[in-house]
Amino acid sequence: MAMDPQVFINTTIAEIHDKARDYQQKGWRFVALTGSTVPGGVELLYSFSDFKEFEQLRLVAEPGATVPAVSDIFFNALVFENEVHDLFGVNIKDIAIDFGGKFYGVSVPTPMNPQSPFVDNSFTVTYRDSKSADQPTDGQEGGN
Repeated sequence: MAMDPQVFINTTIAEIHDKARDYQQKGWRFVALTGSTVPGGVELLYSFSDFKEFEQLRLVAEPGATVPAVSDIFFNALVFENEVHDLFGVNIKDIAIDFGGKFYGVSVPTPMNPQSPFVDNSFTVTYRDSKSADQPTDGQEGGN
């Protein structure tokens, strides 16, 4: 059985709350919020599913930016919002239950934040299309 391609939709901090509300009104569920250190900040992927399709809203939170919480719409998002705050240092406003930076017991503050002295920012990001996903690129091993 062939899988549908993943859908990534670029969005902005100003739009994320309204777009999450749109998914909720269409009957979709919130699946996850993940963070990843990228040049220029932290990439946030908000994943939604209607059990047939899977879509992800993508934005980059620059250092010092404040992102509105979506846990007032999808209560389960509070776990992910606290995680992104604690590990990446992303300011998230109005989390349904805000652990105030104490969700994780970490040995250093925001260990995955690109501004943290504990993060190696000397990496290079290479994007490939899905057809070449198993082909080595730039001398790196194949795969995703």
